Amino acid sequence: MSRSIAPVLAAPDDIIEYDLNSNPLNAKDRVSFLERFIHGEIYKLRPDVKAVVHTHSSGVIPFSTSQVPLKPIMHTAAFLSPAAPVFEIRNAGGITNMLVGNAQLGKALAETLGTHNVALMRGHGDVVVASSLQMAVFRAYYTDVNARLEAQAIVLGTPVTFLEPEESEKLGPVLEQIHTRAWDLWKRAATRKMPSK
Repeated sequence: MSRSIAPVLAAPDDIIEYDLNSNPLNAKDRVSFLERFIHGEIYKLRPDVKAVVHTHSSGVIPFSTSQVPLKPIMHTAAFLSPAAPVFEIRNAGGITNMLVGNAQLGKALAETLGTHNVALMRGHGDVVVASSLQMAVFRAYYTDVNARLEAQAIVLGTPVTFLEPEESEKLGPVLEQIHTRAWDLWKRAATRKMPSK
């Protein structure tokens, strides 16, 4: 993970390696990212996970604070099926600063995530996992898109038709095949915007 720096400013020299207990292995004089425990505790609980993305997506946050479940409304968000669970930090740590700043809170978040691909964090954002970085980014992006579309559909005032679990299951292999197309585009756009040091 990068040191405690705005993600868009991170460069290779900003990367810090951690062990599974979220202890820095090569920090030198660099300040560690506070919420590194999200990643370490998920990796401990989920050996199938090779990439974790944590976002503060404004489209997702309303679903973390309401009783409306975030469910797949579109094919590229089939990985949300049947619905994303919500991590309530107060259940794990009482009244906190809402940040996952220790192993106890990280473990509780990992347990809420369970076998799901996405877990919402009340009033905070979400955590997305996958077996590759490319798929984790794809899922993070389409979690936000799905949340915005679901909110729009709800406003229409009629029942919303979500993907059936069987549809989501059939879409899994398709998303495995197509997610790299989006990755290639996003990678090209990101490299154009990278600041020079």
